[in-house]
Amino acid sequence: MRNPVERVPVDVQACAVIPMLAPGHLSWDEVDPTRHPFDSASAAQVVRSLGPAWRVPRRPDVSVADPAMHAWSHGEGRLWADAMSHALVGRYGRWAVGWRWAHDEGDFDGGPVGSWCCPRDSITTPEETLARVVAALREWRAWLESLAGWLEAYPLDLTAVEDQRILWERAARNLILQVTDRTGCGSGWYGHCEQVLIWFLSRWGVAGAGRPGHRWAVPELDRP
Repeated sequence: MRNPVERVPVDVQACAVIPMLAPGHLSWDEVDPTRHPFDSASAAQVVRSLGPAWRVPRRPDVSVADPAMHAWSHGEGRLWADAMSHALVGRYGRWAVGWRWAHDEGDFDGGPVGSWCCPRDSITTPEETLARVVAALREWRAWLESLAGWLEAYPLDLTAVEDQRILWERAARNLILQVTDRTGCGSGWYGHCEQVLIWFLSRWGVAGAGRPGHRWAVPELDRP
């Protein structure tokens, strides 16, 4: 039986779920690959089975500089991408919204994904568009799996913070380097960098390290 959400018109879907589509608000629990199974080999089949895949919007036959293209990209194009995000969340879990977190000024600024940019640049023919969705989803998942390995490489013992000061500093430095390399330091990259550092703290049980924007504190580390 198909998910009823897949049969809802694209515009209704998008308007209903926009608040949950921002990847910058994802917590580590929501993206941790050990909590959310994913079969990369079947991703193409899954994407093509979702409701939005049946109705990829038709790209206007105008130049990218034409105001009509801008209106289409931020209107029909974005509604379709939002609907696809919602369908992927329904299939895989909320971690999947990161498939649109593109480098530079894409749908969401400063992300680690290079396979998708925005409706204006990424929606073309149905076949090409869906292939980009699949590639972007796999790329985002591969990044999360890579991060999981880095987070596990620096286990923190909160009962011995002073003894682990060098480990904390090394972990932060290496995670920042990973993010800068993956995002290319494009527009807004620092938001994802903050998020990854919070994910690291959250993984090892640091109090308050839930989501970006939340205050986390390890008083021992503030001492000179």
